[in-house]
Amino acid sequence: MPVPLAPYPTPPAPYTPPANGVQSQLVCSGCRNLLVFPVGATSVCCAVCNAVTAVPPPGTEMAQLVCGGCHTLLMYIRGATSVQCSCCHTVNLALEGIVVLIVSEV
Repeated sequence: MPVPLAPYPTPPAPYTPPANGVQSQLVCSGCRNLLVFPVGATSVCCAVCNAVTAVPPPGTEMAQLVCGGCHTLLMYIRGATSVQCSCCHTVNLALEGIVVLIVSEV
């Protein structure tokens, strides 16, 4: 007696970005590349290293700085006083609104 075939499962609906096309950015938790994503996403998968990075809740103000130890771009929640680099573990001071010029001797 023939066995009836099961129907194909219904594929999930594809993600549709917001109509206004507004995008945001964050630093990949894996390779530290800058990721651009549509506003409203809850996580972003990096095309370079495939790491999935959680998106901070809406309304969270973020800031960026370059690590003084390894020059990696770091992203942190605005208002923090220091940020530890996940690559080289250097603790960086987060100086809001202050421009710091680092001059190296040649």
